[in-house]
Amino acid sequence: MTRPKAKKPAPARRSTKPAGRRAAKPAKRQADAASTSTLEAAKAQPNQRIGVLIDADNVSHQHLPTLRRFIGETAIAAAKAYGDFQGRLSGWRAAAQEWTELELVDQRSYTPGKNAADMRLTIDAVKLMAGPTPPTTLIFVTNDSDFTPVVEDAKRLGVRIIVMGERTHKALRSTAHHYLNLSELRARMDDEQAAKSDPRKALALLAQALRALIPKANKEAAGLLDQFEKMLPDLRFADAPRPQQRESGPRREARPERAPREPRPAREPRAPREPRPAPDNSGQDYRDRPNLSSAQQAQGKAEADQRRAQLQQRQDIIDALVDVATGLAPEGEWLKVEVIKKFLLQEHPGLEANAPRYAKFYRMLEDTGRFDVQLQGSTVMARLKE
Repeated sequence: MTRPKAKKPAPARRSTKPAGRRAAKPAKRQADAASTSTLEAAKAQPNQRIGVLIDADNVSHQHLPTLRRFIGETAIAAAKAYGDFQGRLSGWRAAAQEWTELELVDQRSYTPGKNAADMRLTIDAVKLMAGPTPPTTLIFVTNDSDFTPVVEDAKRLGVRIIVMGERTHKALRSTAHHYLNLSELRARMDDEQAAKSDPRKALALLAQALRALIPKANKEAAGLLDQFEKMLPDLRFADAPRPQQRESGPRREARPERAPREPRPAREPRAPREPRPAPDNSGQDYRDRPNLSSAQQAQGKAEADQRRAQLQQRQDIIDALVDVATGLAPEGEWLKVEVIKKFLLQEHPGLEANAPRYAKFYRMLEDTGRFDVQLQGSTVMARLKE
């Protein structure tokens, strides 16, 4: 009896949809990359000359003070930042004034999809290494993995490489000699600065010196030092008010009695107060006033459209808003609206001159067309559109 032949499995059907129509998976936001080196290891290089190359397109200008503190008094061969500083990176111009050695290389992308600033940075890195006095250390401040090849070439030439960023790609981090997370570096330096001004640290050092000088057999002195060190964390330092000192000398004579005061004349009746002016409702959006009639809603919509048109003509305000939001968080991350407003007034004073009037700041963010706004609990949040 013959056995029936087993059927072959049917071949898997290939998708007939063209590749361009397949739904693209949303890009995952890369998490912060922790430092792979310590501050001491990255700085421990005597007689070095440093070259600093900053990719301003994806690193905030708010990290410049941290970078300057890290470099300190070390000789700088070159310090350059690359990007389109006439557009959304306009905040770099004000930040660069505090660092006279930093050169802003204004590079615009003339072809869509091509990052001309990255190309210019790479070219300048090669020129520095090929120059008559090349730097012994190159610091790349970036999150972009496109600089991995030039970092590898620099290492072959004996240049020491330090990469600084926050969400720097793993390929670039693993290629460099040292990688430092800028946020971690700033927190570390702030803590060290605070510790230097804390008198408890000085008293603790004094206690250690006394313990080294006092013989171990002196148990009474050792016990007192133990009590002192236990008290250190709870000490409070403040200028105590000085007690008032009494002057020594003859007593003052008693003052003569005052004559009784004459009765005050009757006051004239006050003039009636002028009525308070009506509250200024300019800048209010009709969407924030639900109890309007149909005619009032139509008028409010016309006023809102006019404000939006006026705002679109103020490109300086829109660029400043985008610049502040970019410096606070990457695109797609939610921020408190009041935080954006606070830093806008600090970093870009004077923008309110001849600006369209908005009663609600988040309405201005919406009218730029560059922000998403939503209410999270009782807090209004905003983020840059990706």
